[in-house]
Amino acid sequence: MPSEYETAIYTKEQVKRAQTKGQVIGWAQGAVSAGLLLFLLQFLGWIPLLAIGALISFVGYKFVTRKK
Repeated sequence: MPSEYETAIYTKEQVKRAQTKGQVIGWAQGAVSAGLLLFLLQFLGWIPLLAIGALISFVGYKFVTRKK
């Protein structure tokens, strides 16, 4: 089987490399987010952090479900 289709823009190797790179970047973003959450939790405590999270979630929900 050829590594490139006739109508493909990218080879299979390029697609596989891009998928792996995307996964690594996602893991790094998750690790940074978890570290930042723990850092904030150390200073703020649970209740203010939950209130801020609820407010951000509500605003995000309203932004996503707004009528265009």
